[in-house]
Amino acid sequence: MTYSGRPGLSSMTNPVHYITVTAPDGEIVGYAWADPRADADAEVGDVEWINRSASSSRAYDAGTEWYTRIREARDRGLTPLGVLHLLSREPGVGPVTEAAGADAVEELARVVTPADDQRLLAQLDRGNAEVWRELADAFDGLTDEDRDVQWGGGQKSPSGAIQVPFPMYSEGVHRVVRALRRVGAVTPEHRWMDNPMPVPSPEGTLRPADAVRAATAVVRGEKFADGTIDRALQSGLLDAVAESLRAWYADPSAQQTGRAAAGRRESPGSHGSPESHGSPHSTHSTHSTERRRLPDQDLPELPDPSLPMCRFCGGSPAADVAFRAHRGLVVLMGFRKTDGPMCMTCGLAVYRALTTHTLAWGWWSPLSLFVFAPLTLVRNALAVRKVKRLPAPGPGTLGPRYDPGVPVRRRPRAYIALVPVLWVLFMIVTGLSGGV
Repeated sequence: MTYSGRPGLSSMTNPVHYITVTAPDGEIVGYAWADPRADADAEVGDVEWINRSASSSRAYDAGTEWYTRIREARDRGLTPLGVLHLLSREPGVGPVTEAAGADAVEELARVVTPADDQRLLAQLDRGNAEVWRELADAFDGLTDEDRDVQWGGGQKSPSGAIQVPFPMYSEGVHRVVRALRRVGAVTPEHRWMDNPMPVPSPEGTLRPADAVRAATAVVRGEKFADGTIDRALQSGLLDAVAESLRAWYADPSAQQTGRAAAGRRESPGSHGSPESHGSPHSTHSTHSTERRRLPDQDLPELPDPSLPMCRFCGGSPAADVAFRAHRGLVVLMGFRKTDGPMCMTCGLAVYRALTTHTLAWGWWSPLSLFVFAPLTLVRNALAVRKVKRLPAPGPGTLGPRYDPGVPVRRRPRAYIALVPVLWVLFMIVTGLSGGV
């Protein structure tokens, strides 16, 4: 979803600059971008924000907050590129990067990652065998009469008004819908209005996560468009949903088998920035019916799944580390933590950003000065040693890699706390000199 005004057609093909906003848990929230010409021509456009289509509901809510922050920064009189550079200094925000056009950034926002699939599968109630038996019985019990949905309405009233037609689903169909809800296949974690309807493979199969997406879109879509369930029954989509979910319940590894059977390979990101490919990033194959299937030999090599991958860029090797930031505000204190597998490059970027934040703002309360700020700095220094021992990471699969930037000692923000300290020392020296 793009909150601010849409760019003109010309900006879709002109180079733009963008930043990647990541939540504390590592999930990409969305992207902000601006046309570099906007600094010189106010008619060209403004800072645009787009949520990632497959993000979690929590990340979607965070996107609303980031849009507000972008508006506030713009209201301060900063140029569009100035807004991006200002926000790029925040923890969890990637560096300002150039893309071939706004369409490339929008393609990034359509990327579906393995973590997105896993989040949807986590909504399924695998521990309740009763609801899964009910799902199987409900689908197996569907008759031809159930599938032959009758429609009511359409009659003309004495006043001349025509009643809107509506589907009259049988109890068997209603039982199927209830069963899908009970197993957790209808979930608010999939924003079905922002995503295309998954399409079964030529063999009539769906990957389990796509089955959850389809079940959510069909069941919830019925409230907005009568006959959505009817069309899913007639096209075989609802049967593909049930078969996929039942196969996953019987064997969770069916997620991988289904992918191989459908001849698909996920492309959750690129091996670089959008402009390095000359075309937008690939998205999940079931989310685009127009995307041509490539021969297996043309598919990019994915990282070895046995190796830990960086949560930010998807590169490997990666180390499981945690970096922290602390802020002291007289009587209030704030804590921030970013953890998970990180490659050498992204880990160093997170370390430098959070450590600089602590050095600047971590001393402004008594407990912060003597306890929490020093402890945070020591823990970060110990954690970064694990990252520095890693070799350079291989190609990433989840998006642009973070730029570590300059070392902490070369960042002016790291010395903000010295200003009041020097002022106090100056006052003490001045007082002592005056008393002599």
